Amino acid sequence: MAKIAWVLGGGSGIGAETVKQLSKRGWTVAISGRRESPLNALSASHGARPYPLDVTDVDAVKATIGKIVGDLGKIDLMIFSVAAWEPGKPGQYDYESYAKVIDTNLLGAMRVLDPLIAQMRKQGFGEIALVASVAGYFGLPRSAAYSSGKSAMITLAETMHTELARDNIAVRLICPGFVKTDLTAKNDFPMPFLMEAEDAGKAIADGLLNTTKFEIAFPLPFVLILKALRFLPYPIFFALMKRLIADDKQN
Repeated sequence: MAKIAWVLGGGSGIGAETVKQLSKRGWTVAISGRRESPLNALSASHGARPYPLDVTDVDAVKATIGKIVGDLGKIDLMIFSVAAWEPGKPGQYDYESYAKVIDTNLLGAMRVLDPLIAQMRKQGFGEIALVASVAGYFGLPRSAAYSSGKSAMITLAETMHTELARDNIAVRLICPGFVKTDLTAKNDFPMPFLMEAEDAGKAIADGLLNTTKFEIAFPLPFVLILKALRFLPYPIFFALMKRLIADDKQN
């Protein structure tokens, strides 16, 4: 019986490339996103099944899960690759921009997880992959809203991995570095180890299908550098972070 994956945020960027990789490897893929045209394009090119969805609409999320299960019979794997990103200036903490980012990136996942877990418990199995970011490893200047939401996503995945194991539901964490997408195109600062979206999609598919490790993080050199920074004493850590914004003009 064919394996069924549901990729949210599957219309563009990392999500779209992951859809392509799973389709090439024989999976039946349901894809969701707010814009219908990219979903339809992937349906035409890779046979994916489009289910337009805005993850800020809790009723629509529940209805979409029911429709996918009704059409395809089950959901073996869910990949939450939805992302909102609003570049900001250091020292500015605008509520509206924070609310938009957190409501999409973190609470969007929460709207999906409860009904999805209920479905997977009913099936007796399932796998959940949450796409966070290496930006969630610590407080990164210029991206407080994004980093804090992704940090929460990392903690959420760690908790779920332990709690859902008894239900035969595996939980995986995906932490990409900088990837060329429409979101990162907004950045006006250097992005070390910048990857192509196609390479990121392949790394995700390889990690999910060929390994059982909890965290899939890439590119490895960047991941190792950032993980090392987490263990620095705070005086050294903050001195390094200050250098990242030393040239910014403060209002």
